[in-house]
Amino acid sequence: MDYGTQSVRALVFDRQGQLIAKRQHAVQPYRDGAPGVSEQSADYCYRQLVDVVRGLFEHTQVLPGQIKGMALTTQRACTVLLDHAGEAISPVYMWSDRRLASNELPPMAWYYRLGFLCIGLRRRIQYLRRAAKVNYLFEHHKDKLVAADKVALLSGYLTGKITGRLIDSEASQVAYLPFDYRRKTWANSRSWRWQALACSPSQMVPLAAPTQAMGKVSEHFAKDTGLATGLAVYGAGADKACEVYAAGCGEQDIACISLGSAAILAWGGHRYREAYRYLPAFPSIEATDYITEIQLERGFWLLSWLIEQFGAQEVKDSTALGISPEQYITQAIAKVPIGAEGLLLSPLWAQGVIYPGPEARGSIIGFTPEHGRLHLYRAAIEGVLMTLKQGLLRLERLKGSPFKLVRVTGGGAQSDLVMQMCADIFNRPVERLLLHEASGLGAAMCCAVGAGIYPDLASARRQMRRLGEKFEPQGEHVAQYASVFKAYEALYPQIKPFFKKVNKQY
Repeated sequence: MDYGTQSVRALVFDRQGQLIAKRQHAVQPYRDGAPGVSEQSADYCYRQLVDVVRGLFEHTQVLPGQIKGMALTTQRACTVLLDHAGEAISPVYMWSDRRLASNELPPMAWYYRLGFLCIGLRRRIQYLRRAAKVNYLFEHHKDKLVAADKVALLSGYLTGKITGRLIDSEASQVAYLPFDYRRKTWANSRSWRWQALACSPSQMVPLAAPTQAMGKVSEHFAKDTGLATGLAVYGAGADKACEVYAAGCGEQDIACISLGSAAILAWGGHRYREAYRYLPAFPSIEATDYITEIQLERGFWLLSWLIEQFGAQEVKDSTALGISPEQYITQAIAKVPIGAEGLLLSPLWAQGVIYPGPEARGSIIGFTPEHGRLHLYRAAIEGVLMTLKQGLLRLERLKGSPFKLVRVTGGGAQSDLVMQMCADIFNRPVERLLLHEASGLGAAMCCAVGAGIYPDLASARRQMRRLGEKFEPQGEHVAQYASVFKAYEALYPQIKPFFKKVNKQY
């Protein structure tokens, strides 16, 4: 089961990784009134999961008795407060919720404050504390936070509803919580994290490693969905962890890129390596590996946002053709020259503690009267890909050698034009999977190992993954993009001081 940003999916795979059946339901928008608010009813999330599983059995030939095991992957950093019975006492605060705590949080101990000041992290830690949802809840819903038995992520809440046992996967813990990413467990009692974040060790959800049994389908969930009571449930990981592992994260000389609502660049390996100092590497679903990651929180979400703001005509045209606006636009921008005729877009619509920094803002520079909406759409896609190229070059410096291949997943990977743009901008071969459902496939690999079908995840990946088309760089395009990239690289460093000046708190 895959609970994503835009839809929830029930997927059935066989042991060779073939997608046997699929049921998908769109999720209703998360925004609720005021700017920055992005929350969802926890019961709605559960009912969506129930409905999609029930719909799978009602609309396909799959029978409950054919299912040998299940695993869950969900979007990251979605926080919810739970009572002693595992029931939600708050909405689910989605990863896209932008509400911040104030600067008036209780101060940390003087020695922590002094230490962060000495290493130049005082303002970044201050922003981390403001961005942490538990601290926002401490200021605005303190009674609920204090009453909560557990501070959970969406993955832990749904796993509890499925099994009747409150537990989550180590590889799902990507959020502003007191998690020790190097040790893949909750921080020890002496860590500064407990003073920075308004939660206690007793409020943390028990964790299990990916592929381990997390419980069995409860009678309640079986009754709701039609699944067999007692069906084994195995640990997987967050959607991006499952997705990039399925794509090849951890294989030699391969970088993985996910072009979803959030765009990420990932490199896997046994060593814990930070892409930027103090930006943690995240747990892989492979127990011995870490994911060194650079995330652009607003990736191909940006294209959808531009369509929402300016693309009424493109929506109308795409509807007439029976395709999505995103599909229509990724075809239409082929007529716009490389570089969008001088229009540059820096896609930093969301801030970060370490990367891109708490002062970050998006910008569009270079408008002329000749530019139209298609130029804007192309500039957005080029801006996302060039930002990822900057990350790719950074990871290569950390790695000490170039990547020989880039594997691409996510919605953007379905477009031949976008894939060719990736090859030309990165100047490396890029390849996509034959199957679009990479997150679900990664979770299925965990399930196959847990059920004893394969001895380990590496074996599962060799047997279950199928590769799709490969796109080679085109020399003329590579040279054109190299010229655009030089201008793009210089853009944000020149406007960053302005953003810092305007937003003096950073």
